[in-house]
Amino acid sequence: MSHIVIADDEDDVREFLLRAVRRYAPQAEVTAVENGAAALEMISQRGCDLLISDHRMPVMTGLELLQAVRLSQPILPVVMISADVTAETAATAAGVTAFFYKPLTIVQIRQIIETWLPANPPLNSRTAPSG
Repeated sequence: MSHIVIADDEDDVREFLLRAVRRYAPQAEVTAVENGAAALEMISQRGCDLLISDHRMPVMTGLELLQAVRLSQPILPVVMISADVTAETAATAAGVTAFFYKPLTIVQIRQIIETWLPANPPLNSRTAPSG
């Protein structure tokens, strides 16, 4: 089973991401935490197949989390989100897989799941006849 970790310090954004990701990846385990340090701990304990992280968070920023993750997991898909227009350059330099500006839309969340969670079957295959 795939494991997706979401890190965002804003309760409403974290809850929205959690619900949306579960909708588009119902077969995956999804864990939502409120900062980069908690995300790093979760990844080290239980592994991770996709990380979605805010940029600005207390304790450990998304950029610091990305840098720490890249040391041990250079190919883990890491998607960073931020309302800060200056964050994209630093995230790209640190090896982020993709960068999106807040607020994320449902379409963007679906795109993230379909693109960077390869174990996830295409959404339209659920409606295709079997046989």
